[in-house]
Amino acid sequence: MPVLLKLRRIAPYAIILALSGYLYDLALHFDYQKVPGRIGPDAWPRIILVLLMAICAYQVLRLALQRKTGEVEGVLQSLEEEAAPSLVHPETEHPWLAWAGIALTFGYLLAFERVGFFSASFVYLFLLMLVGGYRRVLTALGIALAASLAFMFVFMKIVYVSLPLGRGPFLDVSIGVMKVLGIH
Repeated sequence: MPVLLKLRRIAPYAIILALSGYLYDLALHFDYQKVPGRIGPDAWPRIILVLLMAICAYQVLRLALQRKTGEVEGVLQSLEEEAAPSLVHPETEHPWLAWAGIALTFGYLLAFERVGFFSASFVYLFLLMLVGGYRRVLTALGIALAASLAFMFVFMKIVYVSLPLGRGPFLDVSIGVMKVLGIH
């Protein structure tokens, strides 16, 4: 495989790997009050970032060591093509949508502390569905709301993760949601 083609295929994974490493470093310096016997709000972002970095490193190595441009077709890939060929090989490609999703993800991570977990997750999930092509706005709002509530309930009530609540009016929203969910 030509070197430039390899570098072009590796670049997105290398960029995400580097940005994930930066965000991991930021997560190491979260300022919060430690509670004995509970994991802090820095644990889950670090776990997710480690998994993301591992996947990206694997992809960089796999693509760097690949010799041919054509890949061997797997069973799952052939089943996907038979089931929905238009989804596997779309008529047009929109790489800007992937970059928009990546930008949304980093925006979510940067806004997380200021607007709180619930508000940031709600807006992120809603916008990500719209960027992904989902056009039923009311359904997308409902899914984003349900998922944000479910995540907040699981993380704060079951796993005991102290999530950021936000500042100003966002703090009030987070406290209201916690009351509704029975989180003290």
